[in-house]
Amino acid sequence: MAKPDNKLLRRFASDWMAKHWRLFALGALFSAITALAVASYGLMVKTGLDWLSASEHGQGMVKIPLLNLSVPSGKMIWLLPCAVVGFAMIRSISLYTQTILNNSAVQKGLVSVQDALFSRLIEGDYQRLTAAASGEFVSQFINDMNLVREASLRVATNLIKGILTVLACVATMFWYDWALALMVLVVYPIAFAPVVQIGNRLRKVSKAAQQQTGEMTALLNEGFQGGRTSKAFNLEAYQNARAHAGFLERARLYLKVLRSKALVDPLLEVVGGAALAGVFAFTGWRIMNGEATVGDFGGFIAAIGAASPEVRALGTLNSVTNEGLAALDRIYAVLDAPDEVADKADATKLENIEGRIAFDNVFFSYGDQPVLNGLSFSAEKGQTIALVGPSGAGKSTVFNMALRLYDAANGHVLLDDIDVRHLERHNLRSHMSLVSQDAFLFDDTLRTNIKLGKMDASEAEIIVAMEGAACDFVHDLPDGLDTRAGEGGRNLSGGQRQRIAIARAILKDAPILLLDEATSALDASSEAKVQKALETLSHGRTTLIIAHRLSTVRSADKIFVLDKGRVVEEGDHETLMQKNAVYAELVKLQLS
Repeated sequence: MAKPDNKLLRRFASDWMAKHWRLFALGALFSAITALAVASYGLMVKTGLDWLSASEHGQGMVKIPLLNLSVPSGKMIWLLPCAVVGFAMIRSISLYTQTILNNSAVQKGLVSVQDALFSRLIEGDYQRLTAAASGEFVSQFINDMNLVREASLRVATNLIKGILTVLACVATMFWYDWALALMVLVVYPIAFAPVVQIGNRLRKVSKAAQQQTGEMTALLNEGFQGGRTSKAFNLEAYQNARAHAGFLERARLYLKVLRSKALVDPLLEVVGGAALAGVFAFTGWRIMNGEATVGDFGGFIAAIGAASPEVRALGTLNSVTNEGLAALDRIYAVLDAPDEVADKADATKLENIEGRIAFDNVFFSYGDQPVLNGLSFSAEKGQTIALVGPSGAGKSTVFNMALRLYDAANGHVLLDDIDVRHLERHNLRSHMSLVSQDAFLFDDTLRTNIKLGKMDASEAEIIVAMEGAACDFVHDLPDGLDTRAGEGGRNLSGGQRQRIAIARAILKDAPILLLDEATSALDASSEAKVQKALETLSHGRTTLIIAHRLSTVRSADKIFVLDKGRVVEEGDHETLMQKNAVYAELVKLQLS
């Protein structure tokens, strides 16, 4: 293999597998026992053939190879079958044991890889999660990890066993006939030069195939999730065409992978046949000259027969390993990616906060698209601040930056006059409660979804939070709080999901509330209840509201009107209406 591959293999072994060395060491021990048992078949074949060709009606003595023992010929009729059965049992038990030991070690190591990968994605940059299609990450956990698992298990199970078995068989070959053994050793390595080249090519093709699998997973997710839109706009033909193109590309790439893998076995088969032909010719000549026995020939052939499957397995191992390395490249690309938003070494933790928030001349862009252009505003402790404006004005980005999901390109986002970049991220977010327009629930019980606001909350606290969020509908569900929300909360209506999310925020009881159109999905009756609860909850707390329905922000202490990433108007409702400018125009448009 190429040198970079060796580095990657060493890193993988050091990072994840080395800690399980005891299991691997025991596996190697039983691999050695397996190898010796397999190599013994050649010796038993030689002994049996020499006995059958030399013995006469059970008379005379038979010499046992390597043991320097002579056994009466008559006893061989039961001794040899017993030896064959005995060594077969030893091989079977040791093979089973080494397989379990090595697989246990590999599975433990791969659990650590998956933990690290998931943790890296969840705890790393939010921008990384939003930039890539979700299907790509799902593909890494399913397809890439399966390839790494397959390669790891094959290497752990076959590499040491295969090498030791081949060495043991080669040793017996040299014991039979060193000249013949040398001939075989010269022929077989010739086959591995093209096998290695095939493996290196396979790694490149496999990496492209895995990348396309991630894209295909994302496309399928999109197709299924957008089913309602597809039907509403009669887009079935469009969706079918996109999927068909993806399936064709997937088939093309996997055929390239298959063509590379399929070359390995025929190459080894041809070389094995050539080696066997040489053995027949050379040994036959020596038997005719009286320099070897039929037993030598049979033992040599048996040794080649025992080694050949292991040689073939080692050959295909190169292909499987390179597929695993391609997947490992993609996994390490995620693990090694630097975070753009990270805690400083001396990050501060705030136990208690006043709750003042300020944006001071903040600039931010999504790629090449400017979003915030010198945004400045502030919210004092206990104030309710509303952010209004057209779509794309930067309102949701304000929340993302307050939570420090992104960092400002220029300017400062301040909490109690401290730049949030100097605060520990988890600590910063512990002081804020978020209710977004697209309320997200996890596929767990409603009780658990509410308790995510405060994991040690009592049942009484959960009930109070539910009452505050007008979650009376829960009592009508057959399983009540034990009802599962479903993936993304799909078992509930939009309004029900929103109220569970509000209950979660109420339970968290943070000093800062971030409400992204928190009542948008509620009916008039529920909205009135929740709006009243939110007003009570926000008393004494700093509250930032993103509002599209301007009727919900009339009571805000101050309203900031955003357009193209900057504040164009500010004031309370009455003041802004008297100005008869941007805000007043937005209100008139909604009323009309």
